[in-house]
This record gives sequence, structure tokens and C-alpha cells, in this order.
Amino acid sequence: MNMNKFIYLLIVPLFLSSCSYLLTDHKNDYLREKQEKSLDLPENLTTRPIIDYYPINSSNTETIGNEYNIPMPQQVFSSGTSNEVRMHKLGEIRWVYVETLPSSAWPMMNDFWITSGYSLAKSDPTSGIIESTNIGDSEIKSKLVMKVEHGIRQASSEIFVTHLEEIEGQWIRVVGDDNLEEETMRKVLDYFATTPPSGGTSLVALNLNYGQKAALIQDDSQVSFIELNLEYARAWAAVDRALKEALINVNDLDRDEGVFYVNFSREEQKGFIRRIFSGDSFKGDFKILVTEIDEKTCRVTISSEAEEAKAYERELLSEINQSLS
Repeated sequence: MNMNKFIYLLIVPLFLSSCSYLLTDHKNDYLREKQEKSLDLPENLTTRPIIDYYPINSSNTETIGNEYNIPMPQQVFSSGTSNEVRMHKLGEIRWVYVETLPSSAWPMMNDFWITSGYSLAKSDPTSGIIESTNIGDSEIKSKLVMKVEHGIRQASSEIFVTHLEEIEGQWIRVVGDDNLEEETMRKVLDYFATTPPSGGTSLVALNLNYGQKAALIQDDSQVSFIELNLEYARAWAAVDRALKEALINVNDLDRDEGVFYVNFSREEQKGFIRRIFSGDSFKGDFKILVTEIDEKTCRVTISSEAEEAKAYERELLSEINQSLS
């Protein structure tokens, strides 16, 4: 019995002291902590550089009042479950196609440069441009420039790499065996293949999502056309692919003149059941013209000689635009 009293007298003070500690407010204890000496890393040990992927844009500090309505964030669309990555080549032009929005591809490309061994001289999410520092071993300076753009299709990205060297104060594209563009883009392909998508997106790169390269436009005179933010060679190839995917029959074509002669049937677009109950079937010939506006812009227009076919010009244009995007 005496032993039980002894244990009781021993436990009670311990319990009361622990309760006293738990009930005491310790939120300011950190203020009394002393700053310890910083860790010194060995000379042969390097750390991964810290890059701010989501910098806060500078703004003025003017007072706007006591109340402010914070706007809802813009919705970030994804391309679904597909994560297709491939390299395209058209003449001298090469690019990597990725089925994801540029705002999602941007952080991954920053990570790629860190693992590639190149140091970054510039990383601008608003323009989608990443530049390396000097990579030349000789007296001639050279650098790699990567550009992330929105692709022709919705929710897709196109990644371009250019190898430049400085000659007499001008940056000129490297030609020949010393060009590192294809080698770098293949490394990008390998990076996407071996790196699981994080699902993240860069808020400061959201503006890149609105640079889609194909748009159906109607001017003030009610004339419709497709505007392609592409060089002529790519614009021609894109329209050719769109016609094939839309199953539109091409009777003849002339690349030098930028002309496709096609046959468009409204019955083929409506389906069997709708054709039975619809008496306004149509089949006619059209001329599709791809015109170069400038080095980076082309326009697609449609015309027809038959008067009854003119009512279906916009419908055909919409079919092509849908296949493009």
C-alpha cells in the first residue's frame, strides 16, 4: 500500500507539469531561438540552382482602397489523357510536337535545361524564349535558343530550337555538322519520354496558351477566311493534311500557285439518316487558295464559280478549320 502511494505521489507531479507545458502558449518561442552558423558545403559538392518558375510581376504599390474584388483565375485546359510527343520535319524546319498546353510545357522545358548541363542566360515565360549562355569552345560565341509556342491544334505545343553563332556582331544560324538543333530536340524527346508529367502549369506563361496558329475570321465585309500564323511551306502542308483528315476529295492542286481544287459534298457531311429526311443535298467544285501575307502569316480563302455553291463556301471553310485545330 505504501508502494502504491509512493508511485501515485511520483506520477501526479509529472502529470501536472506536462499539463502545464501543454496549456502554455508557445507560439512565440521561435523568437527566443538563436541563429546557428550556416552549413559550409565541401568544395567538391555542388547544389542544384534555384530558378523561380513563377515570378511575381512587378506592380505599383498605389493604395486602391479598403476593398478589392479578386478576379477568378483563368481556367487552364488540358489536352485530355493523351501525352503524344513526336518530332516533325519540313524542309529545314524541325520542331517537337507535344500534346499539352504551352503553360504546362514551359516548366518542364526549364527543368530540361537544368538537367542538360547548359547554363541559362534568359528564361522569359511571356515570350516563351529560353536562351543558353555561351556554349562555344572556340573564339566564336554560340548559343542555343528554345521557343515554346502554341501548336496548330488545340491544347498542343510546338518547341523549336535554334543554334546561333555570333559573327561580326550578328547572331547567325549555325549550318553544317556543327549545328546542335536536331541533337538538342532529340534530347527533348528523350526527356519527355523519361520524365512523368507533373500536371502543373506556369501562371506567368498562360498568355502562351492564346497563341493558337489557326483562326477562322470574318472581316467587316462578311468575307470569311482562315488565318494561319505559319510560313507558307507549313501552311500548305497543314491545309493538305486537313483536307485528307476531313475526307474532302482533292481533284487537282498547284503548290506554286497555292491552289487546291476540291469537290465538296454536303451529303457526305450529314450522314445517311439525315440524308433520307433532307432534300437539300449538294455537291460542287471549289477552289481553295493559300496566300502568303508575310513571312509568318498565310490566309486560306475559298471560291466557287457555281452560284449555288457560294452558299456552302463558309461550311467548307469551317470543315477545314475544324480539321486544322
